[in-house]
Order: sequence, then C-alpha cells, then structure tokens
Amino acid sequence: MLQVLSIALSALLAHTAHAASTQTSTAFDQSGVIVEVHSFFKAAAQDRDPAAASADGVAGRALVTASGVYAFLETPENQQLLAKTKPGSVVHIKGKLLEKGALLHIDALKKTSQISLDLDLAGLRNAPGRSIALKGTNKCQCGLDVADLPHSCSLGHLHHLEADDGKTYHYLQFAQGKDTFLGHDTHFKDVEVKGRIFPGQFLLIDKIKVN
Repeated sequence: MLQVLSIALSALLAHTAHAASTQTSTAFDQSGVIVEVHSFFKAAAQDRDPAAASADGVAGRALVTASGVYAFLETPENQQLLAKTKPGSVVHIKGKLLEKGALLHIDALKKTSQISLDLDLAGLRNAPGRSIALKGTNKCQCGLDVADLPHSCSLGHLHHLEADDGKTYHYLQFAQGKDTFLGHDTHFKDVEVKGRIFPGQFLLIDKIKVN
C-alpha cells in the first residue's frame, strides 16, 4: 500500500512540476567534445579521491562546445546514444536544450572530425570555479522541472538542485556530492549548499545543510 502511495505521489509531483514550468526547451545543433566531468575540471578533482563512474553512464558526461558546457539528463534515450561514445570523442549533437539547467536531450548523435576553432577546451578545463551559496530543493526527475524535455527516473532517482535563483545545478560526485546526487537523506528536501560552480552549472559541494 505504501509503495502504491509513493508511486502515485511521484506521478503527481512530476505532473505538477512539468505542467507548471515557465520555460520550454530550444533547438540544439552543435559540435563539441564529450568529456567525463569528474576528471575534466582540474580544480574540482584536485586533492579529492576519484569519483566513481555513475552507474547510469550519463550523469558523469558532458558536452563541451564553443558556446559552453552542457549536462545530459539521465534518461534511457540519452544513455543509449552515449553508451558507445567514449570521453574525448568529437561529436555533432542535435536535440533540445533547457537553458536554465544547461541540460541536453539528444535526438541525434554522430561522430565527426570537425570542430569549431573557437572551442577553448583548455580554458574551460582549467576554470577555478566560482564560490557560491545556494538555497533550493534536491529533486529527482519525479518532480524536477525539466519543461518539455523527455524525463524518466527509470535509471534511478538521480538528483539535481532546483535552486531558488531559478536555475538547475548538477552535482559533481565527490564526497557529499555523491550522496546528494543519490538523494540520501535529501530526497525532495530543502537544502542550503555552499561550494563552487563550474561551467555547465556543475556544482562542487563544500558544505550542505538540510532544512
């Protein structure tokens, strides 16, 4: 009975969040490099134990292009298209972008040998991160506002910070970031986070308070 109620509540939260979204996605059509974020940002990985690869195979990946860094939503569709794409691969991706989260849904991915000469891969990799203090709610896709992007928790209840500033942030899975990503003791709870923000709205947690 409790399981049925939990499923029903999750469905209601998802319907409410996506119906109430104030932003829709935009078309995305760019070439770039697939990276593993936990080793890509040098300042985040420095003096920290290596983060284990995410079991979903999506959350640890990002696309770096001449216009910025983009995270992938943890969906079966994205997982399938990224499964055979190794970090360091140059690709062309068409899909949908939710700008408030720098979040991508892939419609088509193909490997390519062409890339913009404006891509500053070294500059992005060496970004020091910006100190930030955020308040928001730790949500999985059962209630995370991803507007019209396809969404699913079938790969697990994997969490993002839906912050009071209207943006969505993605946890770098070092130390507390891993537990917060998995929703341990924080599932749909209000939190206060201090840490550093990296390109693509990737968040390195230094301290977290659950309210």
